[in-house]
Amino acid sequence: MEINKKELLDNLTKTKSSYSNGISKGHTVMPKADGKQLIVGKNIKLSGAIDVCESLVVEGTLEANLSGAKYLDIVYGGSFTGNAEVEEAHISGLFDGELTVTGILYVYETGVIKGKINYANLVVEKGGVLKGTLKNIDGAKPKTALD
Repeated sequence: MEINKKELLDNLTKTKSSYSNGISKGHTVMPKADGKQLIVGKNIKLSGAIDVCESLVVEGTLEANLSGAKYLDIVYGGSFTGNAEVEEAHISGLFDGELTVTGILYVYETGVIKGKINYANLVVEKGGVLKGTLKNIDGAKPKTALD
C-alpha cells in the first residue's frame, strides 16, 4: 500500500482542526458508513464480540473483540479493552490489548495504546503514547522525514 506523505499530513491537519484547543474531545474525521456503524456513547459500558461493523466510534467504555471493521475511532475519554483488527484507526483515547491496523494507525496527542500493536503505516502526534510491542506488517516500507 503506497502512502502519500502529503495525504497523511493533510488528514492529520483536518483531524486536529476539529479539536477544541488541540485536544480531541469529539470525533476525528471518519468516513460515513452506510448502515454498519456502531457508536458506544459517552457514559456507556459495553462488552462482547463485534464482527459486522464497518465503523466503530468509542466515546464510552468497550470491552470487545472487533474483527473485519474498516474504521475504529476512540475519542478522548473513550476506552477500548480487547482485540481489534481494522483497516484504519484513530486513537485519541485509550486502547488496551492487541491492535492490528492493515492501513494507517493515527495516534493523537491524547491517545494511549498499550499492548501488542501491528500496523502497516503509523502516524503519532506529539504526546501520543505507545506502550508494548510494535510490529510493522504487510511488508510496508517505513517512511522517514526525508522521504
